[in-house]
Amino acid sequence: RITSAKDRLVIELAMMNAFIKKDGVTVPNDFKLQGFNRGINVYFMYDILLGKKSKPRHFSIAPGIGVGSENYYFKKYGMSWHRDTITRFYALGDSISSKKSKLNMTYIDIPIEFRYRSAPNKKTGMSWKIAVGFKLGFLVGSKWKYKGEDPYKNDGEQITFKDIKVANMSKFRYGPTIRGGYGPLSLFCYYSIGSAFATNKGPKFNPIVFGLSINGL
Repeated sequence: RITSAKDRLVIELAMMNAFIKKDGVTVPNDFKLQGFNRGINVYFMYDILLGKKSKPRHFSIAPGIGVGSENYYFKKYGMSWHRDTITRFYALGDSISSKKSKLNMTYIDIPIEFRYRSAPNKKTGMSWKIAVGFKLGFLVGSKWKYKGEDPYKNDGEQITFKDIKVANMSKFRYGPTIRGGYGPLSLFCYYSIGSAFATNKGPKFNPIVFGLSINGL
């Protein structure tokens, strides 16, 4: 009988990149993200074992709910938008010195996984496990944070500001997930099929998220 942890609590320490279409309008042709884009996901899952109770049950299905936050850094670029028009990234230029330019997105996520786990090790009680699934996220917050020289005045003045609720972002994110590992530690990956921005109102920006999953209970 499978008695190992059912991964009811899943904490994902994430790194991100994105497939970005550089069209020269919403995204400059030389645009690139910085190397360490990071985030965190925290999910509560309900593990439902499949099969007869009288036999070892290695498979399960697990729906859940949680929150995810992603941060994308692009030091040499800013963001601009107007309501009901287009959101875009733009180059700050060599005359502007910036310390930080970051886009943050926060979602309420509904994940579901189809799971397999091996019989637990007799000494450690831990199992090998793999889970494939899908998640749907609802955007609940977004902001652009900038720190550096004022890109509008170009007078050398140092400023820090946040623009809350970035315009023209998609209300949903969705895509496949995979997670696999041993005991409480796993590696995971998620690909966003939909763009982070609304079609024809912003960049084509499809995140790919991967990292370390800490799971148990």
